Amino acid sequence: MSLLTTGIVHAQSPIPSIATAVPAASAIPASAGDTSEIIITARVADTVRMEKDRFLGERRDAETQWATLREQAEKLKAAMAEVNDAISAVNAKEKLAKKDKRDDDRIFALMEKKQLERSLILLEARYDLRRAQAEHMRLLRDHLDAAIRADDAELAIAEREAQVVPNDPAQRSAFQELTSRWLLALRARTARAYDVEDRRFKVVDAQIELLKRQRS
Repeated sequence: MSLLTTGIVHAQSPIPSIATAVPAASAIPASAGDTSEIIITARVADTVRMEKDRFLGERRDAETQWATLREQAEKLKAAMAEVNDAISAVNAKEKLAKKDKRDDDRIFALMEKKQLERSLILLEARYDLRRAQAEHMRLLRDHLDAAIRADDAELAIAEREAQVVPNDPAQRSAFQELTSRWLLALRARTARAYDVEDRRFKVVDAQIELLKRQRS
């Protein structure tokens, strides 16, 4: 039972190469009433197990990185609040110095305010980047979850495939049900992969914005 083989999905290459339902020439049914065409076939079980183990490790790493990035984002958010408070305090100092006609103090307050505002601009850009990175890592974790489920479904196919008697309708029906579950898992994995890639673009945009602010 072999027509098409699925590609291996790598966490850092989130758009997988997945077998399609396009049959080889030799697999074209002889008649319109022939519904026994094999849509997709599993890889060797050991290969799938090795891939699943790798995905499990990458999934743990993604979970850890996601937590770290969220923590960094929260610290940046707290730092932004502190700088905003400092700007408010400097504004009050500047107004008071202006009222008392203390020009030197007023000029110094304005310089201090300008420095704080630049710090705030950079903090905001770093905060946006950390949030984008955290969301990217969350989506990567979800993609790996989907990839692991797809591997589990493929293992079920691989383990059952050799036991199926072609002329046994009940066994063929059960095997087709497993194939359906596997195809649905592959579709979910692919959808998650595109989510990851879309978020990767947003991370790069946030990096570009931070660089612009650092250079300005």
